[in-house]
Amino acid sequence: MTDRSNTKQLADQVIATETILDVTPDAVLVSNLGVASYVLAGVEDRDRNFYMWGSMGVTTPVGFGLALSTDDQVTVLEGDGSLLMSLGALSTVGAHGPDNLVIVVWNNRKYVTTGGQPTHAETTDFVGAAESCGVRATQVSSDGDFENAYREAVAHDGPMLVVCDVEEIDPDTRPPYDFAHIKRRVRESLTESST
Repeated sequence: MTDRSNTKQLADQVIATETILDVTPDAVLVSNLGVASYVLAGVEDRDRNFYMWGSMGVTTPVGFGLALSTDDQVTVLEGDGSLLMSLGALSTVGAHGPDNLVIVVWNNRKYVTTGGQPTHAETTDFVGAAESCGVRATQVSSDGDFENAYREAVAHDGPMLVVCDVEEIDPDTRPPYDFAHIKRRVRESLTESST
């Protein structure tokens, strides 16, 4: 098993999140519990951020459902541990093929929110798994490569998964903890855009 943090530079999750908001400012962003949501809220807390508090393993399925319900861009900010819990969701995404869905996997190879336990990301080929399910995929490990890959994913005619190798971080910002408020503001923002 290789310790990738010693063999190559890893992307900065904050910079990559800023890139997502710059490239797709009107996208609905569905963020995984913990670090993905903390980073997103720290960069910009907005009406189209759907923070998945306490919902490990369902970020991609929720994003998929949203993508089917709207023509707007939907981007999932997934963790490697969470995707491992629901890897089969990629099969459903591939079978239905929504062209407005991008799944970004923040691959830090740990369950950072619960104490830093290692995931099985080192021995899992996320790109191969996605492609075998009919989802185009790529893996990157630098900020510049991430921006190029994300732009390509948004332009791609079909769903795409971008695995981004990132450093482990522990941000201070926490998003709103009011589940009903979060759901309502996302729903209202989507309703407003469709009228």
